[in-house]
Amino acid sequence: MIKRLDLDIGTLELYEFYAVGSVNEALNFDIRERSVFLDACLEHFGNKPFGYISLRKNPYSINPLVYLDLNTVENLKAVAIVPYSVLGDRSAEIEQKLFKKPFGIFANQMEAVLWIQEVLNNP
Repeated sequence: MIKRLDLDIGTLELYEFYAVGSVNEALNFDIRERSVFLDACLEHFGNKPFGYISLRKNPYSINPLVYLDLNTVENLKAVAIVPYSVLGDRSAEIEQKLFKKPFGIFANQMEAVLWIQEVLNNP
């Protein structure tokens, strides 16, 4: 890990080619929260391509429309979700329909990292 940010909405770990976000319990993840995570990623990665991994350890709600904005972020190349519940898995399946770039749902963080690496290496 290069940097860890403890934010009021959760944590964001920044690595060489991907970021891992974990949102606090019972939060409503909407445009403002997306901006907090995305701005930190863009500051860290600059114009370099990167992937984002969402660790869904805590239950929270997400406005699926945030993906419509994320579609326009050119250097965000892929999103991976690691759900820790059946409800999290169902939410990710809905979100997957709104994101127009590679989107994967994985059993653990290591699978997600390997997939992000594969996506970035095979544009």
